Formats: sequence, C-alpha cells, structure tokens
Amino acid sequence: MIYFDYSATTPMSNIAIETYSKVAKEYYGNSRSLHRHGQESADVLEMSRRSLSDILDCHAEELYFTGSGSEATFLALTSLAFAHQNKGRTILTTKGEHHSVHQALHYLENLGFTISYLPVDQYGKVEISDLLHLLNEDVILVSIGHANSEVGTVQDLQTIGRILNEHKILFHCDCVQTFGKIPIPLSNLTSISVSAHKCYGPKGVGLAYIQKQIPWNSFLRGTTHENGFRAGTIDTPAIAAFTAAAEESAFLRQQEMERLAHFRDLFLQAFHHDNRLILEGHPTERLPFHLALRLKGIEGQLVMLECNRRGLSISTGSACRVGDTTPSSTLMSVGRTKEEAYELIRITFGRWTTKEDVDKLIIAIKEILERY
Repeated sequence: MIYFDYSATTPMSNIAIETYSKVAKEYYGNSRSLHRHGQESADVLEMSRRSLSDILDCHAEELYFTGSGSEATFLALTSLAFAHQNKGRTILTTKGEHHSVHQALHYLENLGFTISYLPVDQYGKVEISDLLHLLNEDVILVSIGHANSEVGTVQDLQTIGRILNEHKILFHCDCVQTFGKIPIPLSNLTSISVSAHKCYGPKGVGLAYIQKQIPWNSFLRGTTHENGFRAGTIDTPAIAAFTAAAEESAFLRQQEMERLAHFRDLFLQAFHHDNRLILEGHPTERLPFHLALRLKGIEGQLVMLECNRRGLSISTGSACRVGDTTPSSTLMSVGRTKEEAYELIRITFGRWTTKEDVDKLIIAIKEILERY
C-alpha cells in the first residue's frame, strides 16, 4: 500500500522511535517525584520544552504538554474563556474549524458563552471586513485554524492577529496541520495547539502555547501537572520522541515542503485539461503537500475505495470524521451543495512519498474518471 494520508497521521520517524525506546528504558520515573529517577525524567521534560520553544521562538514556560492536539485545543480555549469571561462572553470562529474546536466551543456555549460564526469566502478564507463587522465589546476570544485540514487553505494570521491585538481580543489558533511544515507567526497569537503525530512523532502527545502575560484558569482545580494546565502523569518518553521528530522536521522543512509542492503541481498538471477534477481550497495560499479534490459526479467514498483496491490510501476528508455521515462542513461553509460536499477526497504527501508513487496515483485517478 502507498500512503497518501499524511494529514490524518504520519509514521513515526526513526529518530522518534529510537528516542522513545531510549527514554522509556532509562528515564521511566514520574517527573513529579522528588527522588533521583523523578528528577531525571523532569530534566528530560524540561530539555524537550526548551527545544520546542526554540523551534517556535517562544519562552519555555509558555508551553504545556497535553495528551493530544484536541486536548490542547480544549484546554486552551476553556482556560482562556474562563479567565476572561468578566470582560465578555462572545467567541468567534468559523464553521470550517476542526471538530475539536467545535466540541470545546459547544461546551462553553452550554455554560452561557455565545458562539458566533465568521463567514468565509469560496476558498475558506476569513474576510477581514467580516471580522471587523462582527467585533464588538463582548467578543473576548477568536479561534481560527492556521490551515484547514480538509481543503488546505492557509489563513492570513498576521493580519487577523494584528487586528485582534489592536482590539485587545484573545486569538487562539489550531496549528496542528502547520507545525513543522510552514512558519507559524506566533507573535500575533495568544495561544496555539499542536499535535505530535502530525510531524512524525508519536500519537497521544499534544502541545499548547499560551502567552505568558495572558491569564488563564485551570480547567481542573487542584492539579499540579504542567503548572496546573492539565491532570495526569506526563508521558516523558513520548514527549522526548515528539521533540526529536519536531527538531528533524524543522531542519528538513524548507527542502521537504518544496519537494512535496512539486509533487502536488505535477499531479495537478496531469489533469490540467480535465474539467471533471476540481481543486478545492485556495489555489496558492494553501498547504504545499495538500490536495483537496472533487471528481464531479463521483462520491468521495467510492473514489477512496477504488484507490484502496489499487493499493493507494487516500482520505475522504478529516480522519476525525470517520463514521460521520454528514457532508464536509468546510465545503458546506464555502457554498457547495451536499452532493458536491460528498464528492470531496483529500490526498496529502509526506516524507516517504516518491515521484513513482505520484505517477501511480495519477494513473489510478485517471482510470476512475474513465470508469465512472
């Protein structure tokens, strides 16, 4: 099988696996224990935190390890909302956000917060004029993802962040799809969430960043882990493996993204004259390794199954939506019909993708178009 679903998850890199094995064997103490074994684990933890802060260009004390990107998102959004609710209770977002963002905001909505949705253009980008129109004194927090996982569109965080800073409004950003792949303009963001398994690290590890001068309230009172940000013993080996993977991804980032963007362009050129294949998302301001496609008149699930039969693993959208029979909320939010939304497939390239793999994918998609 050839893997084309790197936005769902990535294989662990060799250095991440080796690091996990070494740390699990040698530094197995609880990082909160006061004896030598615990102190050794705590040292590994803090070395990892410092290394990741160097990659993000922030202070180490601004980073909090979590059990996943989804948990990082939930805890960042709720802890910020709780701490600032005396200033207002309205939160802005878009309907194309990852479901972990919507879950956190639904939770806050049940506690009396108001959730308002920003419209997006035909590519899924937030229009600055719409953002300005919805800003008022009750808005305390905005959550907009750096890049949409389904259509690959990258938002203009610099401009959005500058406007929100001027209005003294908190800005959270889901950076799960972009960490280790494209630069994150952290200076304009209040908080971000990151996941290890999207950048060749282990599953079950996430990271939250919150500016150190911004107050936040613990979701669970009385916990001491991660300065009260979350409960539960820290998985030191997994965090060390995450750090090793992140360091490697940062080192390879520019060269790798150029290589994968070339593969993306080769694929699109192969279908340049075929109007049945439609690229969704922004044509240029998008993830370099990402293709969101519709084959007109063919359901995405059928395309996925036909590719699977040919030994190719692709996706019909966000992997976190498996089992959900509703159409893509992202495509619906940009004005597609239900039928068109059901046509969505997602193809994402990664470190082990080769040109030969892309050539096989092109042949398979052409065969499917001819058959249906």
